[in-house]
Amino acid sequence: MIFVKKIKYIALLMIAVLLLSACGKGDDNKKQNKNDNSAITLQMKEISNFNPFLVSNHSVRDVYSLCYEPLFAVDNTIHPQGVLAQSIDISDDCMTAVINLKDSVLWHDGVGFTGGDVIYTINLLKANPDWEYYEYVKYIDTVTVIDDYTLRITLTKPYGQIAYSLTFPIVAAHNTAMDSSILGTGPYKFSSYIPATSLELVKNEAWHGGDANCEKINVNIIKDNVAVTTAFNTGILSAVTDQSFDSENASPRAGSKTYSYPSTEFEYIALNHNKGIFQSQNIRSAVSYAIDRTTIVNECYNGGAMEANAPIHPAAEGVAESSIQSQFSLANANEMLFMEGYTMDESTKLLKDSQNNTLSFTLLVNEDNPQRMKTAQLLVKQFFAAGIDVNVTALPFEEYLERISSGNFDAYLGGTRLRNVYDFDALLSENGALNNYGYKSEYIEMALDALNTAPGQDSLSDAVFNFEELFVREQPVIGLLFKNRTLLVAENVNGDILPSVNAPYKNIDRWSVN
Repeated sequence: MIFVKKIKYIALLMIAVLLLSACGKGDDNKKQNKNDNSAITLQMKEISNFNPFLVSNHSVRDVYSLCYEPLFAVDNTIHPQGVLAQSIDISDDCMTAVINLKDSVLWHDGVGFTGGDVIYTINLLKANPDWEYYEYVKYIDTVTVIDDYTLRITLTKPYGQIAYSLTFPIVAAHNTAMDSSILGTGPYKFSSYIPATSLELVKNEAWHGGDANCEKINVNIIKDNVAVTTAFNTGILSAVTDQSFDSENASPRAGSKTYSYPSTEFEYIALNHNKGIFQSQNIRSAVSYAIDRTTIVNECYNGGAMEANAPIHPAAEGVAESSIQSQFSLANANEMLFMEGYTMDESTKLLKDSQNNTLSFTLLVNEDNPQRMKTAQLLVKQFFAAGIDVNVTALPFEEYLERISSGNFDAYLGGTRLRNVYDFDALLSENGALNNYGYKSEYIEMALDALNTAPGQDSLSDAVFNFEELFVREQPVIGLLFKNRTLLVAENVNGDILPSVNAPYKNIDRWSVN
C-alpha cells in the first residue's frame, strides 16, 4: 500500500511540475499568474449538488462556510458570537428565545436578509429529519416574526443553550433552486462551477462584514487525500486542514505554517454497564484513574488534543471547574480496586478477585482510525500497569458499529462531534441516541436538565460545576480528550489567519496572497 501511494505522489508531482512550467509560457500565462496572486486556492471533495444541508464531508462544509453564514458561531473560548444575529434573550424558564438580527445584510443577489429567511430555514430543517443539521433544531417548536429583524423561538423543552445550536447555515427563502445554486450572505459568492473539477468563488462586494482582501477563491475538487497532500506540497493549494492532509505518509512542505484550533470532537471509552464488572462505580473510577491522558495526547495525537476526563470543553472560559479530578493515579486505581476485593497476583502482575478471576475486558476499536488504534494499544500497556488485563479487538468500521448496536462488547473506544457543546443528552441520557452502553441514572438526568435550564452565564457556570463533579464520580463513560484540528497554510499566504472552533477558514476575508 505504501509503495502504491509513493507512485501516486510521484505521478502527481510530475503533473504539478508540468502545470507550473506551462504557467511560465507566453504573455497570457504571465497575466494568469498575476491574477492567481490575488486568489486563494482551496480543495474539497466532489459534490452531487449545492444543498448545504446534504453535506457530510468536512472539506465541502468548510468551503460552503465562505458563502453561507449562521446566526451564531462558537469562538475559541467556547462562547457563541453573533454572525447574522446581533443578540439573543432567553426567558427565565428557558422555553422561549428572542433573537435580534442584523439589519444591514444582503443576499448575494442583492435581496435583503430578514427574519423570514430564518423561519424558512428552520422549518425546512424540521421537515427533513435525514438532513445534516436536523439535530440542531430538534427542540424548536415554532418561530414567529415580531418584526423583520426580531424573532421569537418557542421550544418544546427548556433549552437555555439554544444559541450554541443556532450555528447551521441560513438559506434564502426566495432561492427555489438550492440544489443547483449557491445563494448566501457570506464574504464570497458563486462565480462558476465545472463538475468534478473546480468551483470558483468571487468576493461579495456588499458583504456586511467588510471588504475581503482576495478577489476570488479557487476550489479544486480532489477526491483523494494523497492527491490533496501532493497539491499542497507542490504549491497548488494555499491551505488545507489536517483532515485532508495525509500526515501518515507525508510531512508539510518546508516553509508552510500551521495553526491549531479547537474542535468539538470528544473521544471517550464506553463501558458496557450491562456487564457485571462495570456496574461497579469503583471499577469504572479505577479504569479512569489508570489512564495517563497526557501520554495519549502526546504519543497518539502528537500533542494535537486537549485532555478531558469529562465532556466539558477544556477551552471553555467563564465556567467553574470541578474540584474533583480523576486524573492519572495508579495509587487511586489500586485503592478503588482493593475496595472491590481485588488483590495482585504476583506471578502474573494482574488483579484477581476472591474467586481467582482476573480483572479483564475486551476493548473494541475501528481499525480504520489510526489515532484510535494507537490509543487502544497504549491503553493496553497503561491498564496492565494497574493490574487490568485488556485485549483489543480491531474491526472494520461497519462491523465495529454492528457489534456496538447489538451490545456485543465489553467496552469500545469511540467519539462524537458535539453539535451543542453543553448538550449531552444524546450521549448520557437513558434514551440518548449515543447511549448504546446501557447507562441510566436519575442524578445524571437531573444534571442534564440543570444544564438545559441555565439561561445565563452565572447559572450555566454553576450547572457545569455540578455536572462535572457528578460525571467524575459516576463515570458513565470514560472521557479521554477533545481533538484539536490543524490548518496548514502555504508560505505565501499572510494576514489574520485565525481559525476557530470547527471553522478553519474563519477569517479568510482577511487573508492575502503574496
